[in-house]
Amino acid sequence: MEAHYDNCYVARQVPVWLWLVIFTSCTAPAIAQTDSTAAEVNTTKQKPLFSIGLGVQHGFIFAHSEDVQNTSGAQPTGIETILSWQRNDSASFSLCLCYPRQGVMLAYYDYDVGLLGKSGTAAYFLEPTYRISKGVLFSFKGAAGLSYLSNPYDSIGNPGNQSYSTHMSAYLLVGVGAWVQLAERWWLNPSLNYQHISNGGTRQPNKGINWPTAGLAVSYQPNSRPWYTGKRTTEKYWRNYSTRYDFSLLGTMRRGYNESGERKKYPLGGLALQAGRQVGRLSMLTLGAEAYYDEELQNKLSRDRFNASPVKAGLMLGHEFLLGRFQFSQRLGVYVFDQTPYYDRIFHRWGLQYRINRHLSAGFNLLAHRHIAEFIDFRLVYTFQKRIKK
Repeated sequence: MEAHYDNCYVARQVPVWLWLVIFTSCTAPAIAQTDSTAAEVNTTKQKPLFSIGLGVQHGFIFAHSEDVQNTSGAQPTGIETILSWQRNDSASFSLCLCYPRQGVMLAYYDYDVGLLGKSGTAAYFLEPTYRISKGVLFSFKGAAGLSYLSNPYDSIGNPGNQSYSTHMSAYLLVGVGAWVQLAERWWLNPSLNYQHISNGGTRQPNKGINWPTAGLAVSYQPNSRPWYTGKRTTEKYWRNYSTRYDFSLLGTMRRGYNESGERKKYPLGGLALQAGRQVGRLSMLTLGAEAYYDEELQNKLSRDRFNASPVKAGLMLGHEFLLGRFQFSQRLGVYVFDQTPYYDRIFHRWGLQYRINRHLSAGFNLLAHRHIAEFIDFRLVYTFQKRIKK
C-alpha cells in the first residue's frame, strides 16, 4: 500500500470522539428533536457566568508507530489561556443534570524535540461539570480547533518529521478535570488530557502528534450565583416519537497522484440513507446504508494494475447523541460491495451534523478502517420525521 493511504489515526484514538461528546450533551439549550420535546423541560434561562483562566500543561509524546519513534521520550510543555461561559440555570440542568461550560482555549506548545518545533492553537471546547460538593465539581472536556505548527516535513530541510507536513492542522482534545473553589471568585482547575494534531490526510506524511498531558489552571470568575438544583425527571417522553429518516448527499475532494507522480485532486460523491429511533433523552439508535464513487481510488487501482470498481457500498449500525441542534454519530459498518484490495470489509464512521431547520442539516463524516482514517466527507441531509401531536 502506498504511503498516502497510511493516515493519522490510531485504533484506540477514534473512540476519543465518543468521550468528547458523551458528556457534552448538555451544552445547548433544549432544542426539540421532535415537536413535543420542548414541552418536557423547563426552559428558564439565565445569563451564563463568564470566567478567564491561565494554565500550564506538561506531558509526553505517544509514539504510536515505527515512523515516529524519533519523537519518543519528548516531553511537550504548553501554556494556555481559557475564556469560558458556564450555564447555571434550570434549562441546562433539566437537559443534562449538569452545569455546562463552553468557551475558547488559546494554547502555545513546545514539543521538546527540534523536528516537531512548536505550535499555536485556537480551539472551541465543551465542558459539562457535575457538582460533587459545595466547592468541588467534576468535569469532562472536549475541544476541537486549528493549530499552526512551525516545522512541517520537508524532504531536504526536515525529512525526519513524519508527524505532520502542513503548517495548519486540525486539533482535538479530550480530558477530565476538577474545579475546586479557592475563594468566592477564584477556582483551581487540575486536569488530565489527551491531545491530537493532524491534517486529516490532506498531505503526507501525516502520522499526527499524540500527547497526553497533566495540567493546572487558575480561573477568575467576576460574578457568581447559587447553584441551581431541581427535581430530576424520569418521564420517558421519547418513547412516543416516530422513526426519523435521513437522506444524505455526501462528497469531498481527495488528494492523490496522477500517472506522472504529480499531486492532483479527485472528486468523491455518494448517497446515504438512514433510519433512527430515539431510545433516551439524548440517544438514538440507527440503521443505514451508503454508496459512493471515489475517483482517487480509481486512479490508484489503475496505477496498481487492478481491474476493479471504485464504487463502495455498505450497511451500518450506529448510535447518535442528540445535542440540541447538533447530532454526533458513531457507526460500525460492513461493505456489501467492495472490489478493492486495500482494506478489509469492516469500517467505522464518526460524524457531526448541525440541524439548520426541521428538515435540513449539514455536517461532516470521518471514514476509518481500523487505525487508518481514509477521508472526511461533507454532507447535506434531508430529514423526515412525522409530527407528534401533543
